[in-house]
Amino acid sequence: MLKTFLLLKSTLWSITGSTASEIDSVPLSAQEALKRLLVGNERYVKELLIHPNRSQKRREATCQAQTPFAAIIGCSDSRVSPVIIFDQGIGDLFEIRVAGNVVGPIEIASVQFAANNLQPSLIFVLGHANCGAVQAVLADQTKDIEPIAVKIQEAIKGLSKSSKNDVEGAVKANVNAVVEQLRENEAIAQLIKEKKLHVAGGYYHLDTGKVELCCDLPPLKI
Repeated sequence: MLKTFLLLKSTLWSITGSTASEIDSVPLSAQEALKRLLVGNERYVKELLIHPNRSQKRREATCQAQTPFAAIIGCSDSRVSPVIIFDQGIGDLFEIRVAGNVVGPIEIASVQFAANNLQPSLIFVLGHANCGAVQAVLADQTKDIEPIAVKIQEAIKGLSKSSKNDVEGAVKANVNAVVEQLRENEAIAQLIKEKKLHVAGGYYHLDTGKVELCCDLPPLKI
């Protein structure tokens, strides 16, 4: 167990070239940002958490400014906290959370604000197992979430009838649709073209805690 923990710490060092508390001084590439998320998630799965960037010093250092290395578009679900499942800390992740991890004008404006003012190198769309919003759409019980349901319905309309009964498949289709929606946004597309930003998506397994990449085109070499 100790050997594995030391190996993971060594991996974190190799990603950043520094300790977690010093990471903000050197911007991460999209590849490094995605790897940092996945390595953090591996620590979470294996219960080898290091809880980086949660000290008083970190709080004080981020009072006047923030430099998140990634923006996460995630579901509001109480079981899917990005900072926890990726083992990150204060100022590391710019979170945009809404039921069903869909995006409309407000969410896209939030992404644009982060991309233009905070310069994260990665936007990561995070769906998850047993998503209540997606299940409500599949069961045609959308009274409480009609504006959200419309977006999920649009995302899964291309699925076959049998696939539409598959919650995991529908969640992943929704993640893919949001990723494509972001990539088609003019401002975001320009940053992608300039290689300043990358957009990817993942699926969180509630039972294992594992985040699985389900949309990363073109794929990053990490």
